[in-house]
Parts: sequence; structure tokens; C-alpha cells
Amino acid sequence: MFSSDIKIHIHGTSFTIHTPSGKINISLPFLGYQNISNVLAATALSFSLKIPLKKIKNGLLATPILSGRLELIELKPHKILINDTYNSNVSSMISAIQVLDKMPGYKILVSGDMSELGKKSVLYHKIIGNTVNLYKIDEILTIGQISYEISKISNNGKHFLDHRQLNKYLKKIFFNKNKITILIKGSRNTRMEKVVEYLIKESKKHVNFVV
Repeated sequence: MFSSDIKIHIHGTSFTIHTPSGKINISLPFLGYQNISNVLAATALSFSLKIPLKKIKNGLLATPILSGRLELIELKPHKILINDTYNSNVSSMISAIQVLDKMPGYKILVSGDMSELGKKSVLYHKIIGNTVNLYKIDEILTIGQISYEISKISNNGKHFLDHRQLNKYLKKIFFNKNKITILIKGSRNTRMEKVVEYLIKESKKHVNFVV
């Protein structure tokens, strides 16, 4: 249980952690409410062990970022990728949508299939399609046999038959928007990390990209 004397205020990826001994101002590339809870828990535990605030801050700064788990990648000013391709299920998809909703600029959700959901797989994908309509997301792009159910139900959905078509579309829109956040998600067998790798490569190649 967290100490009631320790509170956290969130400003994007920056945090102000208030303790009885002072406050810690820190910027961390962690997204998602579960990571905020982890930051608060780690601070509360360290504070209870009488660890100085400076050491607590240094410890938080040294926390490794797990690739593919709501990993924030800023390719260019105001052009952000969120790599959440480690895996995908209903709960993690909803969490990712909530994160994207709070991000700046033109917002795109890119989703591959959610695997291993059993006989209700189509239903679960339809639930995600309805869920995404509750948030301020500009486009929902899908690829895969079942993810079509997401884009079909969502208000701003578009389905792609292969990665080549998807990459071409994303490349055009990514470099033509002044401010944009793209969240890429899918189960491991959908290889959505290849989309992340493609956009990173193209960003490095095209310093002043014009379509």
C-alpha cells in the first residue's frame, strides 16, 4: 500500500513526486497508468527505508526501458512513435488506447491481430473497435485476418492487406503532419515491430522528406 504522504502529479512524461521531505521533479519515458503506479510504489518503498531523495531520483532515472512495451520514440520534433509491439490482448490494447488519447498531435492507432483469444476472438476485436470510438483518435489502421473487425467498427478505420501497403501509407502521413503520434501494437506473431523499424529507418533517410 502506498504511503498517503507521498503523492504524484503527472505532466506528460514528467512527474512531480511530493514527499514529507520535499519533492522530486523528474522526466521519464514511461507511459501507461501501470508505470505511474510503479514509480509511486518504488518511491514510497525507498522513502520508507530513509533513502535520500537525490538517490531515489537517480534510481528512477536509471530504470531500464523495456523495448516494445509502450516505448516512446521521438523521431523528429513533434513526431512520435509508441512501440507497444511486445504483445497484445484486450486489456493491454485498452490501456494503449488510453495512452494514445492523451498524446499530442494527429493520433493514429495501428493494430495487428490479438492472438490466442480462443473462440471469442472476433468478439474481442469488435469490442476494441467500439472502445476506440470513445476516444479522440484520428485514424485506426489495421492489418491481419481478425483485426479487420476493429477497423470495420471504428469510426475512422482503414484495413491493409499487407505490410508494404501499410508502411507506404504511414510513411506519407507521418512526414506530412506537423504534429503526430503513432501507436503500433500487435501480438508477437503479427511482426508489428517491423513497422516500427521501417519508420525509424525512413526517418533517418529523409531529413526533409516531402511526398
